[in-house]
Amino acid sequence: MSHDLDESTGKPAMAYVGERPWHGLGEALPPDQDIDTWVKAARLDWEIEMLPVNYQMDGKNYVMSDRFVLARSDTQAALSVVSGDYQVVQPKEVLEFYRDLVEQRGYQLETAGALDGGRKVWALARTGLVAGVAGIAADELGAYVLLATSCDKTLATTVTFTSVRVVCQNTLSFAVHDMKKESRRSIKVAHSLRFNPAQVKNDLGLMDESWEKFKQQLMPMAGTKLSKSDAEKFFLSLIQSEKEAKEETISDRKRKEVMQLMSAYRHAPGQELPTAKDTLWGAISAVTYYVDHVRPSSGDRLDSAWFGTGATLKEKAWQKALEMTQSK
Repeated sequence: MSHDLDESTGKPAMAYVGERPWHGLGEALPPDQDIDTWVKAARLDWEIEMLPVNYQMDGKNYVMSDRFVLARSDTQAALSVVSGDYQVVQPKEVLEFYRDLVEQRGYQLETAGALDGGRKVWALARTGLVAGVAGIAADELGAYVLLATSCDKTLATTVTFTSVRVVCQNTLSFAVHDMKKESRRSIKVAHSLRFNPAQVKNDLGLMDESWEKFKQQLMPMAGTKLSKSDAEKFFLSLIQSEKEAKEETISDRKRKEVMQLMSAYRHAPGQELPTAKDTLWGAISAVTYYVDHVRPSSGDRLDSAWFGTGATLKEKAWQKALEMTQSK
């Protein structure tokens, strides 16, 4: 399976602190490095240049006034073609976003890098907020802030609150709790708008409230027991299409997925803890473990788990779990 990390400069564009990532690539950094060190280590010390599209016809050169090529300043590689109102977010800006969060709020960067030739850039930082699921210290979660952007129109500039289950490094996003705008899974800024870090950081002030709400939602999940049959039905409901559910059929591929989810439910790291063993929280953890560490992906597993089909599967499982606990 491809890791899809950007290797345009000859080395993987990724830096990390702590445990080596599953693909074993990237530059390991000691804790508490400054932003400038992170930019260089993650190979994000280049810029996106916006150049007019040129073309030839009948031996003459023409320039399009409303279409631009986004190209790397270091390799001159073309990344995408965009309209004139496109607002570029530079790779360095992704890490620069965290500078005062690290220096003033005590955040700690854990990973940063680029995917797909530099078309997508991300950084992930630990906030310092931790909690035991349902008050059980052995099943500890940490709160993180993930910032990612793209220059190929596949992803708006996105800030997401993300939890990491320490025992197995599973990731699960949680809602930004805003009384005015209601809960939302992430803060997104379309590339037709200029990215305003100050405004986003103002929204990050909601982290404490969002984290408390997330912890409260976890408690009934850890207290909801599931039989083997219940767990199979839960996983089946995530995998089956509406047509398959109506006809009570399932493909061999999807049946295999349900079996893999059941295996994760029984045997993944942390599933023996009382919060997870035979519980709804254990089922959620099985889904996140499967997506983050097991599920095959046609591209990059990290990209899928945070932004793609893997993230969609996690969200579907979370919403179903909420419905189950809130209906009681």
